[in-house]
Amino acid sequence: MRIHFLSLFAIAAAVSCVQAADPDYKITDIPAPDGVVLEVGGMDWMPDGRLMMCTRRGEIWSFHSEKAEWKQFASGLHEPLGLVAGEDDSEIYVLQRPELTRITDTDKDGIAERFESFGKGWGYTGNYHEYAFGLVRDKEGSFYGALGLGFFPRGEPFKPTWCSHGNVPWRGWLFKITADGKYVPLNPGCREPNSVGISPDGDVFVTDNQGSYVPSGVLNHAEPGAFLGHPDGLMFDKRHPDAASYDIEKLNSLRKRPALYLPYREMGMSCTAPRWDTTGGKFGPFAGHVLIGDVNTPKINRGTLEKVDGQFQGAAYPFIEAGELGGGSNRMAFHPKTGALYVGQTARGWGSGHGLKMIEWTGKTSMGLQEVSLTRDGFKITFTQPAAEVKAESFTIGSWVPEYTGNYGSKRLDTKKHQVSGVKLSADGLVAEVVVEGLAGDRLFQIDVRNVVSKSGGAMRNGKAYYTLNRLRK
Repeated sequence: MRIHFLSLFAIAAAVSCVQAADPDYKITDIPAPDGVVLEVGGMDWMPDGRLMMCTRRGEIWSFHSEKAEWKQFASGLHEPLGLVAGEDDSEIYVLQRPELTRITDTDKDGIAERFESFGKGWGYTGNYHEYAFGLVRDKEGSFYGALGLGFFPRGEPFKPTWCSHGNVPWRGWLFKITADGKYVPLNPGCREPNSVGISPDGDVFVTDNQGSYVPSGVLNHAEPGAFLGHPDGLMFDKRHPDAASYDIEKLNSLRKRPALYLPYREMGMSCTAPRWDTTGGKFGPFAGHVLIGDVNTPKINRGTLEKVDGQFQGAAYPFIEAGELGGGSNRMAFHPKTGALYVGQTARGWGSGHGLKMIEWTGKTSMGLQEVSLTRDGFKITFTQPAAEVKAESFTIGSWVPEYTGNYGSKRLDTKKHQVSGVKLSADGLVAEVVVEGLAGDRLFQIDVRNVVSKSGGAMRNGKAYYTLNRLRK
């Protein structure tokens, strides 16, 4: 086992602080131990202040942010992509490809001695694409993860797709492992679901990556039993014994629509674990919002959710833009005391860059979009600073239907431009209510407000939002 100590002075001298043109957030590169390629697959905070990280190379490292100390906790695991801290400082749970493992430091020297199989129940062939993604834990002690499909050029039984696992059970499902280790399959329909999150209200969400039957990056609400879109998992759903014969229209009628679409390329290419800002304002003005990373491009996006007619939908916004991170964001965890966001990165076929970043709010808030929500005849747009006078031409709004197809890649169907027929700005300049002609459900709306400036003349930090409109307000 390797232990690495760095003085706080040395850390300060060694880190690369990237103060981007964006004045709101400061990004700091935390150097990995010498000779270590830190491809982070999972991360969580221990009660004693250590950040535990599992890596795609099968190692587990701890980083104590206050002591500036790295220490190897374990090694020899099978590409773990999820980690949750246990009940005390000696225990963690790690999701490997074939199982959920409980790992314990029995003598409390910072190095693991005991490895126990805690939960399993899914099939695995060894195909490179059959990842097991996670990991989060609910208040009852149950764990949640999701299983990626294999990647085979077979095309059967769902001929258009290149993701097909044959008869390996439960691939493409979101699952739960109860506090006593029981495996419970929950939702079919995942493709490459990297990864799972739980909202402050206890709702379970899972991201998925663009490809066959997944039009773009998405955030899905894992409503119990809901079919999330990719048909391969239906082979193990007793409710659908004839699933192999379903055509695209039948599948489209069965699937639950995503809570958020993240348009391909504009908002990244391979979205990752959703994490909610529970810092109470320590990370800026977006407390309660969900952050979604992207493993393929150096982006972190932001989202707000609302329930309309009993179903989640909402808006996604660019947040940390390309170039500032230096690599994709695979896992994220907020520091429980400071509110800083720690970002674990990985490359190896998934993008560029690996290692650990720390993002801190500078205390400044530029002019930008706080939130976009749906009204009965348009959108309510809330700004982070009071806006100057706004007119109908201040807003550019378009929409399309993301194509649901078994092909890799998705077209934008029935694209439209929407006229803004009315705008009302609140007396404090923070809220604009916009009336939009042609508002309709089952569409993705792009809202561009880059021409709006603050009363002090400040330009928009990020001026776009993408609203997933599944259902209209009654």
